[in-house]
Amino acid sequence: MSDNRASDNRVLDVAPENVDDSGALSSTTASHLVGAPSPSKLPRKNLGKRTSSTRSSRAAKKMAWGDLLTRVLFVAFLLALWQGAHWYLVVKTESWSGALFRSPLEVGLWIWNGFGLSYFTGTYEPLPGDPMPTTFWEAFRGSSYPPAVLGSLKRLMIGYGIAVAVGFPLGLAVAHWRLMDKTVGWMAVSLQSLPSICWIPLAQLWMGRFGEWPILFVTIMGALFATIVSVSDGIRQVSPILERAGKTLGAKGPRLYFGVLLPAALPGIVTGLKIAWSFAWRSLMAAELIVNTISLGNLLDVDRGNGDMEGVISTIIVIIVIGLGTQSLVFAPIERRLRAMWGLSAI
Repeated sequence: MSDNRASDNRVLDVAPENVDDSGALSSTTASHLVGAPSPSKLPRKNLGKRTSSTRSSRAAKKMAWGDLLTRVLFVAFLLALWQGAHWYLVVKTESWSGALFRSPLEVGLWIWNGFGLSYFTGTYEPLPGDPMPTTFWEAFRGSSYPPAVLGSLKRLMIGYGIAVAVGFPLGLAVAHWRLMDKTVGWMAVSLQSLPSICWIPLAQLWMGRFGEWPILFVTIMGALFATIVSVSDGIRQVSPILERAGKTLGAKGPRLYFGVLLPAALPGIVTGLKIAWSFAWRSLMAAELIVNTISLGNLLDVDRGNGDMEGVISTIIVIIVIGLGTQSLVFAPIERRLRAMWGLSAI
């Protein structure tokens, strides 16, 4: 008993200089009194964690640069193959007309001029009826591709946004209620297999051949059903163990649905939304080929009518680059982050 009292007195005997203005003990004194090491003597575990995180970040960056280099070399190989085929078929054997099989250089010059970059070389030619630009910005805005790209992306964002805003809650309902699954879910799976171009005649009869609404209608219908299916499938693929664990911890109703099931389904849902975006992009291009408006699809049709093969190939390349850019800059980082959060892969 005397030893315990001595220990208590020793703990309570605190010098005034070890107490701050608020009456609290300093961290060093508190650690000493409870028998714990002072902060300066703690093991540097956090430093090791930061070092490991830095190494993982460097490894991820190195892998990203390696992937970029691989893709650049692959594109270079395709361009060399294209140039070789052009030389053999058009130049050497003359078995194919040069007007129908353009070289990579000719297509590249078309894209260069289409974005107004020829302003820097002094070879810029304005569209018929337009004045000669005095700045690059005027040349850029007056070229053929910028307004077409802007118009197509605007319609895509509107159509895809409406499809997600309507399809996401419907997908949640399909996954939650059996009646919705037997009706809306069944219909969504059936209509998802319908080619988006089949909606164009209906859109033209309802809304005409001109304007924005026929294109938006086809874009929405192309992405809506894919969104419903992807969201409902993402919810269904969640492990039942997570649901049982949530119920064991007291989660039920909306809390279980939005706090456990939906976060667990996010990786699959984001992948499905990416697929729905590709459906919307393809539907948009199909509609723009038919409906007369300022767009990439209309440029494709005009160049086809004029027999400009380099214009057709250039527009196809621009469409592909926009798709790859959206995949690499928007969906891929989100997917990597979600997989890392769930321990499915490294960031």
